Amino acid sequence: MRLKKFEIHNYKGIETAAFEWDDIAILIGENNAGKSTVLQALDQFLGGILVRDEAWFHNNATAEESCIELIGWFDNLTQPESESTAVKGRMQDQEWILKKNYWRDDGDGGRWSEQYFSYSCQEEFRNWPAQPNSWSNFPDEYQPLIDQIPEKGARPNAQTRERLRELVRDKSPELIDTSEPDWVPNPGGGGNWKSNANSIIPRFILVKAVHDAGDEAGSKEASSYGKIVSLVVERRMVRRPELIQLRAQMEAVLKLFRPDPEHPENQAVEIKELENRINTQLNQVVAGLASITTNEPDIRPILLPSTNLVLKDLASGVETPVAHQGHGLQRTLVMTLLQVLSEIEAEPSEEDEGELLDARSVILAVEEPELYMHPQMERKMRDLLYRLASQTAFQVICTTHSPVFLDMGERHTSIVRVVKDAVGVVSFFQVTSDLFEGEDAQSDRNQLRLITSFHPTVNEVFFARRVVLLEEQSALVAFQRCAELTGLFERHPDVRRDAMLIDCLGKKSIPLFQKVLNHFRIKYTVVHDEDEGKPDALVTNAKIETLLSAGDMENSRYMISPKDLEDVLGYHAKKHKPYEALMAIADLCQNDCLPVEFSRAMNWVYFEQETEPA
Repeated sequence: MRLKKFEIHNYKGIETAAFEWDDIAILIGENNAGKSTVLQALDQFLGGILVRDEAWFHNNATAEESCIELIGWFDNLTQPESESTAVKGRMQDQEWILKKNYWRDDGDGGRWSEQYFSYSCQEEFRNWPAQPNSWSNFPDEYQPLIDQIPEKGARPNAQTRERLRELVRDKSPELIDTSEPDWVPNPGGGGNWKSNANSIIPRFILVKAVHDAGDEAGSKEASSYGKIVSLVVERRMVRRPELIQLRAQMEAVLKLFRPDPEHPENQAVEIKELENRINTQLNQVVAGLASITTNEPDIRPILLPSTNLVLKDLASGVETPVAHQGHGLQRTLVMTLLQVLSEIEAEPSEEDEGELLDARSVILAVEEPELYMHPQMERKMRDLLYRLASQTAFQVICTTHSPVFLDMGERHTSIVRVVKDAVGVVSFFQVTSDLFEGEDAQSDRNQLRLITSFHPTVNEVFFARRVVLLEEQSALVAFQRCAELTGLFERHPDVRRDAMLIDCLGKKSIPLFQKVLNHFRIKYTVVHDEDEGKPDALVTNAKIETLLSAGDMENSRYMISPKDLEDVLGYHAKKHKPYEALMAIADLCQNDCLPVEFSRAMNWVYFEQETEPA
């Protein structure tokens, strides 16, 4: 099972937002934009946690009409998942859609409530009796099917009625009418459906940004650290013959308590006798049947006890809990465990191996994976997360402020930009389709991949407040050096931080960056040469102008005219162009004869206008 799409309504600072997801999702955005809120909402949704705090609600509005809504679209379901109680008969276009609502009744001091929904069609069994508590109440078309129910009893109960429905689906589907798909509350009714739904959705492991060492490195299995350790041990131990045998024996014991209409002989005679004695006494007072049912137990903690790591100092021989180590070492240990897990997941499985104890897929969420890591370790962590995400049973999501974790050339659909506007509205911007189309699509993709491979700093466009696209490095060094020598950075200290100058490695590559920035709703300015008299340049100039408008967002451009930057600065170089540009700027500033055209271009770079602000 894979979480294909996640939708959030009225959760903390997010009023409404959604994003799509394949194998990995990278959430980017400024501090307090809402990135961590997304991970918390996922933890809420996948962990089956009941909301009991008004601070989780948007604007603290806890009434049912403003309830929290968390919706997950799941696809790639396995056969057992598709046949489970929560999913069977509720798929829409190969997807299972689950919604969870949370609210508080009666205002302050009221009762906290939750409601599960499945977006699906409802079955309507034709002529199904309003009082289905007697077999004689069912019409004639149902009687041949009723006769096929083993040990149906004198009167129907919940189990035998469900068995009848299964027989109708299998042998007389013409008796079933199907409604249009809609949100169906508590499909199947009661807590069993809810428990089954929570038992098949992906396991969620959240590695938070470390503030208190004990938060991440606690020994409890419920902590992120404990979950990773247990998952690593489980993947290695669960196929041991001893565990497979123990699991089979426990399953055999559990069958004694479970009613099974298809194989009633599996249920213990003692349970059946108890039901008969209860019903004999019950029928003297009311008309009805009682059945003994059991909740599905979690046998995983019994088969695989909680595990943990301790560190032993080689010099002193003293064993120390991980919680007492530094944050950097804790993160390194987590990365090491994930590395081992990745290697185990990639190992080929043998045909005679048993099934995993918990075959659910796993979603790993890491908050700021670059935390406490030097650049080389950041890249190692990036490669590890992408490698884990490539495994069939894993999805990965992380929040980051580091461009190292982005792949604009190859995986731009995985990037989700989280933005909070001036009035606090949170929006998600994501590319869900291919950025490049037409006969030049492959060439454009290859060009962007080449640029990002050799100049990974271009990924910083996603973190910049203002983006400036330039043709080449010589323009970048010329503008920056001139701003330093003329005191522009001293007069306007914020512009050095706010303006991100990007070398696009040629004018023809500028439209590639424009397409990316347009899709992610990132404003930018283009400063490039007019290249008067060059036909190819005129074609590219027109492309740049066309792409400046993106929906309701207008971006700016300044063309250095009439020819190019070299002509304006008075130098002509076939090699070492950045160095020649640097020397030309130094000479012009020293002699106080900076060309007016260059000054205008520099003002467009740093202020998006021709003149420097007062």
